[in-house]
This record gives sequence, structure tokens and C-alpha cells, in this order.
Amino acid sequence: MYLAKYRPGKPWIILIAFLGILYGFIVAKFVPSFKPTLLLDKYPAMGESISIIDFSYMKNKIPVINIIIGAMKVTFVAVLETLISARIADN
Repeated sequence: MYLAKYRPGKPWIILIAFLGILYGFIVAKFVPSFKPTLLLDKYPAMGESISIIDFSYMKNKIPVINIIIGAMKVTFVAVLETLISARIADN
């Protein structure tokens, strides 16, 4: 808040978020005495059952066509909102 108020015009929130991620990584890997509680520490089964990259757990649960149709609907609404915003800005 201080940076945004006294040094306006720069996206400070991006820098602060990056520094927070960097701090968390360094502390979790190299300073075990100050290690923050991670989700994996709190819920260890989460790391075993579901992977971010492996979507095999969704096999035969949601048809791919439904995911594609849902993505197209979201895309359509996003394009409409962009066009409406551009029209309002033009006026």
C-alpha cells in the first residue's frame, strides 16, 4: 500500500507477489527451521493421488466434448465483454 500511494504508476503488486513466491521457495527449500506450512504438509494425500500434470484421474468422468463446449461458451462471453467494453470506451 505504501508503494502504491507514494510511488504510483508502477505495478507494485506484481513485484510483491514475485518476492513472496521467491521467499516461500527459498524458506521451504533451504531454511527448515522457518519453513512455512504448505498445503502438501497439511494434506499429504493430495500429493499422492492427484498430480497437476496427470489428468488420468478424470478418465471417463467428463467427456472431452463437454469441456470443449464449455471453453467455447466462456470464450464467446469473454469476446462479447471485450467488444462491449471497447464500445463503451469509444463513446
